[in-house]
Amino acid sequence: MDDKYLKQTFISIITKGSKSNTYKFALAKFLLDYSNAITKQSIDDHIKNNQSILVDYDLIANSFLTYFWHQECKYRIKQNYQDSKPPSVIKIIRNVFGTDYIPEPFKNMPKSKINQAQKKIKQRVFGKESQKTSQVIPRFQNIREGNSSIRRQVFYDYDDDASQIELKPESVKFFSENYVFLTKLVLFEWSKFLEKVNTIPRLIAKVESYEIKRGPLSKYVKIFKDFESCFYCNGSLDKAKTHVDHFIPWSYIFEDESWNLVLSCEKCNLKKSDSLADTKYLKYLIERNHTYQTKIEDLRKSLLKINTQKGWQNEIAHHYNNCQEYGFSKVLLS
Repeated sequence: MDDKYLKQTFISIITKGSKSNTYKFALAKFLLDYSNAITKQSIDDHIKNNQSILVDYDLIANSFLTYFWHQECKYRIKQNYQDSKPPSVIKIIRNVFGTDYIPEPFKNMPKSKINQAQKKIKQRVFGKESQKTSQVIPRFQNIREGNSSIRRQVFYDYDDDASQIELKPESVKFFSENYVFLTKLVLFEWSKFLEKVNTIPRLIAKVESYEIKRGPLSKYVKIFKDFESCFYCNGSLDKAKTHVDHFIPWSYIFEDESWNLVLSCEKCNLKKSDSLADTKYLKYLIERNHTYQTKIEDLRKSLLKINTQKGWQNEIAHHYNNCQEYGFSKVLLS
């Protein structure tokens, strides 16, 4: 099999294959990540010896947990069309880690919970072809031809009884040598699928960001230096303990923009955390932005970025309401 055939087949799977959820994208991402981690010498040796590269389902389950954990626990991204019947991976993550926003990174999660989730994902998502409970491993290589679908085991064979896939060394070489391009394709198509079932902003960035490094917010204390009272409780701000809060939670909006940032006291910021403030504060935020957009240049530029035909006011209200629909709770601050 030459690279041209492998490329055409992989692109066809990702862009044209039938999908009821995002498992195929996750499996494609795993194949790319795993292949990219193998040394060139090892790949060449397997090709020379015509030897498959064996991969346990445990490892795939581990990667699925890594890929989906932050999308669920950080951003609450829906992975299929049925709200009442999320994919098994999401059910397992919710069961093991809970349904609340988790500020810590995945690597800080208790090892016992990670092991528990990995074990359940392997049991419920992989190795169940005979029971028809999971089809991602066998169906991944189904190719659309006209009105039918034909299975072509181009990239790997699989053995449910042994709980492993048998990666063909030529496909590993192809994945490794084309890693950057193919990864971008997978993430783009994954995000396109998610856009059909989600209305949250910046999906591509959220899908590809496993470890989030947020920028410092200290500069906004200077930008809003004229504000001496907490946005929420109206108490005097202690300069040493002034907090910069994302009015619409960062885990939803996924950006630091002046239109959505307010100064608050430590108590209010910690109490609000990753929740929404009451609707009355939405009115206060819009009023503040309207009053100070001509006085604070950074705020003016920030509002221009969200100024649609309906106006930035409607755009802010839309984000607020949509965030609430996604399950972000409201917290009473005064």
